Amino acid sequence: IRPTLKRMAAMDGFILFMLVLLPFTVPGDAIVTLWGFTASWQGLARAVEIALTANAVVLALMVLVGTLEPVTLGHALHRLRCPETLVHLLMFTIRYIEVLREEYLRLRAAMKVRGFRPGTNWHTYRSFGYLVGMMLVRAIERSERILEAMKCRGFSGRIMLLQDFALTARDHVFAAMLRAGLVALMAMDLAWP
Repeated sequence: IRPTLKRMAAMDGFILFMLVLLPFTVPGDAIVTLWGFTASWQGLARAVEIALTANAVVLALMVLVGTLEPVTLGHALHRLRCPETLVHLLMFTIRYIEVLREEYLRLRAAMKVRGFRPGTNWHTYRSFGYLVGMMLVRAIERSERILEAMKCRGFSGRIMLLQDFALTARDHVFAAMLRAGLVALMAMDLAWP
């Protein structure tokens, strides 16, 4: 439950600002007035509806996609006829996020060894700007080395699969159950006053 709640909290923190301001932007029956701005019950209802929908989408994604290995997800997207460039980008991004994170931690450690202490001054902003610039330069250099290594290994623009994915009877049963659940949800939504 804890990892699920952490992921939900990350998503809710992202849209919290919008949810707090929404009651003040939708006209309707007043709840409260703050600094001349009136919050409405209709805006609050819309904010709650958006929050519940966003949480439902995140939970559905975690159930359907969250248990997949990233490489398996990339291969599945390829089999679903997603553009190959997009699939390659996803797989390389997943592969090298950890590498870039390690590079970032190494650069931050170097800054600390040199006595850098962050603050709210131009030196700090300039130092973080240099840090981001160095990350970009190192990422470009690494991507060029990776491309050369891939070409040396015979990369021709297609990722070869070691495992072939095919639909099974379990997949068809799952799709039918999911479709039935979605139809039931849509029927309940239409029947709701």
